[in-house]
Amino acid sequence: MTQSIDRTHYVPILKLMQGEREALSQLEAGQRRRVTPLFEIRPPKTRPVKDKRKAFRVETMDEVLGKVGPHLVKAIPEGRAFIDGLHLTPAQMMASGEAPLAYVLAKARESGVALVPATGPERTPEYQAVVRAAVTEDKRGACIRLRRKELFEDNLEHVLSSFLQAIGTVPESTDLVLDLGDIRPDDVNMLSKGILGILSTLPGVKAFRTLTVAAGAFPQSLSRIQQPTKIPRADWLLWQSLARKASALARLPTYGDHAIQAVQPPSADAALHSGNPNIRCTADEHWLVVRGFSLKLHGFEQYAALAQFLVEQECYAGRSFSRGDDYIFGCAGGAETAGNSAVWRRVGTNHHIAKVLKQLTSLHVP
Repeated sequence: MTQSIDRTHYVPILKLMQGEREALSQLEAGQRRRVTPLFEIRPPKTRPVKDKRKAFRVETMDEVLGKVGPHLVKAIPEGRAFIDGLHLTPAQMMASGEAPLAYVLAKARESGVALVPATGPERTPEYQAVVRAAVTEDKRGACIRLRRKELFEDNLEHVLSSFLQAIGTVPESTDLVLDLGDIRPDDVNMLSKGILGILSTLPGVKAFRTLTVAAGAFPQSLSRIQQPTKIPRADWLLWQSLARKASALARLPTYGDHAIQAVQPPSADAALHSGNPNIRCTADEHWLVVRGFSLKLHGFEQYAALAQFLVEQECYAGRSFSRGDDYIFGCAGGAETAGNSAVWRRVGTNHHIAKVLKQLTSLHVP
């Protein structure tokens, strides 16, 4: 996979779900060229059923990944993305017995989408076999995703070189993602120093095809939020700290985050609860979250009131800033319908990506 990734590029870690895919499809062409998503295959959800004899059922992986090829074509028409099965268990397989990662890669080939498989040292031998087979067949290399527990081990150099050999690739055809997982503002100083040390001492760091430092700071649950609330973007604060030290780095990494979602996927039974409508608006160093009341009691229409509140706030960038902002403006004025949870995730993610790209372009790096 040929890529031109520099400090103005962006690697969002997104769930392979409707809202996130549509947020990408609604970017402008110039924005799309600066985004390389790392898609995570989501685990099956628990769904309510109409049969009174059963309260719920669990989706199959075939349902989770239905029509994945055409969906990927719309989300990434230029065919640039990583794909990861990190959150799946070995038991979560397609009905045919095929591994979900292998299935997605095959459907992507049929659709002309160039996916690069993501993996890490902790994955099962069966998972690594799928990655190695893709490396051999597609000749696009692989993405190695090192998580925090692996990054700060004393033998990182040995682990990395051994792993490259195990999956049949070399640094020049490997995208390296240093994933710090869930972080908070108090973590920024310590982690910045730690990553600076790794990037300064890890031999051959310049040889990797791309290098990304990613983290996530959005909370797992919004259930305690009753009033409009600002949540610090610790992931962005961390990368800013690294960018200020660019002259001391062998290589300034590309910025990655988990956009407007938590690092961990929702619990399997989250779909059984109707939840509350909310808008997640990305500002310079925080998210503003405005949240409504129970959908079951107050309906979807309350989203319009949230939109009316948001367009009066400082973080709202105007309807021309992104497709997401235009939708918010339309909802506030009654020109758009209230939508649903997938639409709301599309709107927030689309705005977030546009905001990050603007920040990366304007950020001064020494």
